[in-house]
Amino acid sequence: MHFSKTTEYAIRVLSYLHRYSDTSHSVNVLHQELNLPYKYLTKMMTELVKKGLVSASRGREGGLTLAKSADSIRLCDILEAIGEPLESEHCILGFEKCDASNPCALHDQWSRPKELIETMLTTTTLASLINNKETKL
Repeated sequence: MHFSKTTEYAIRVLSYLHRYSDTSHSVNVLHQELNLPYKYLTKMMTELVKKGLVSASRGREGGLTLAKSADSIRLCDILEAIGEPLESEHCILGFEKCDASNPCALHDQWSRPKELIETMLTTTTLASLINNKETKL
């Protein structure tokens, strides 16, 4: 499994906001600290605010913070917020229809790893990604 760039960026930004939750952060600070493309970042942050994962406030003390507890934000919530499906119904070989009655060549071998990935995405929280200050995100 491979995350899209948007998913990677969203996880990195949300992890940063969690790690440094004692203050709010501007998009410019996130851009500089995480070395992410500025325009891409502003568009992504707008979506994360709309979906309720990030809070934005204006003014001198304003900026971006997590809108929810990091314990309540799961990886699948992040994927959903940025419009990335869990891909549980997609065939690993790209066939339009692939199920038990019409399996592809890898259908049976892919079933168990797919279940494990889905479990990881639905049970892993943002807080659990940050075990210590040394975690690279």
